[in-house]
Amino acid sequence: MMKGRGNMLAMSDIYIDQFFPVFANAGLPVAFLVPTPTGYDKSIMDAIATVRTLLKETDIHDYYFQEQGPENKARVPSYFVEYNGMVETMASLYRPKTKKGDPRIWFSGLKNYCQPRNLLALTVSRGEIYVFNLSNDLIRNSLFNNGFVADVLQQLSYDQNAIARELLWKIKDIHDQGFLPSITPGDPGVGDTLENALSISRNNSELPDYKGIELKASRLTRTTRRGTRATRDRVNLFSKVPDGGLSYSDIVGEFGRWTWNEAKQEERLSIQNTTFFSKVNSFGLVLNIDNNNEEVHICYEDAREYKHMLSYWYLSTLNKKLLEKHKETFWVKAVSDLRGNREWFRYDIIEHTKNPNTSLILPLIETDKIMIDLAGYYKKINKNGRDTLNWRDHGMLFKMWPQDLPLLFGEPEIYYLDEM
Repeated sequence: MMKGRGNMLAMSDIYIDQFFPVFANAGLPVAFLVPTPTGYDKSIMDAIATVRTLLKETDIHDYYFQEQGPENKARVPSYFVEYNGMVETMASLYRPKTKKGDPRIWFSGLKNYCQPRNLLALTVSRGEIYVFNLSNDLIRNSLFNNGFVADVLQQLSYDQNAIARELLWKIKDIHDQGFLPSITPGDPGVGDTLENALSISRNNSELPDYKGIELKASRLTRTTRRGTRATRDRVNLFSKVPDGGLSYSDIVGEFGRWTWNEAKQEERLSIQNTTFFSKVNSFGLVLNIDNNNEEVHICYEDAREYKHMLSYWYLSTLNKKLLEKHKETFWVKAVSDLRGNREWFRYDIIEHTKNPNTSLILPLIETDKIMIDLAGYYKKINKNGRDTLNWRDHGMLFKMWPQDLPLLFGEPEIYYLDEM
């Protein structure tokens, strides 16, 4: 049994740790519940944080928007998984009018399925909740010995990955078409061309690109008039403006420098340097971490080596952004070929990742594995004989080198499309 955890799960009559790999290997979201003796008698269970997160992230229910009282109760089709079959039930999700409306959950007929202190695992598939009583010897044996319960998990895992398989075969079809001409000049072309081939319209939405899956396309090779070489381009994890302090444009306005952009034939005020934790860049900018308040700061270091905090992000903001953007991602690698003045792409490799480990964001920043680029700039334009500044916002980009991505995402599942 769990000891010293100080929560509902501490009452479990069986060790929970042994079940973590089971659901992780199946690629299934999971939350654990333990009916307390008092709650069992009253037919109520607290919807603890992990349960609320599971229901919210699987689009089942968000308690935050639920009004109090029985008239606002939500019901979700559910199943009790037995060792040799499944029993239909209904989950009730509600917030009572008493006790500040603390979120509650209960399943019809639960007392016929389990006892107080039993460990229940909840997972979700296709809008339905599946409940596993892991304290039950028959159910547990069926799970670990490839019985009916193991088959249920395998099927749920298969259903969970249906969209990923659909996208995989769509990109395989694009690969089989060979090289495609870039629809956009420059760096954005590799991603824009793939999305165009998938009939995904380009927009500024921060939501994942394809039915909940984020697409990140990059070049395996970069071809110039001097020849072809392997790329070492960094990966953009996400863009996020600070939660407080100076605005992004203010930082560029105060610390940027004027340069001439030859390609666009224009003057730009920008910060063309990456910002790290361990070293100050040539613009005097450096990252810092406030562990007490769980914040990431971007600072200016003066001649006395004193760090002046300019802006900050809450760690919770960065965690949320990473999970929103990369809950599931296809990292698509393309071979580049320059034909005349136009770049062409063939999409050859997919690396598939899920569920990044947000607890590693701070350590990865501290070891310079995650860095920040300030990609926005002011450009000087002349209107009616007067110079004015026009702000172009391309984001505060949190980036990593491709070889470091497994530190955050775990080892990816790799598909070589020419071998499929």
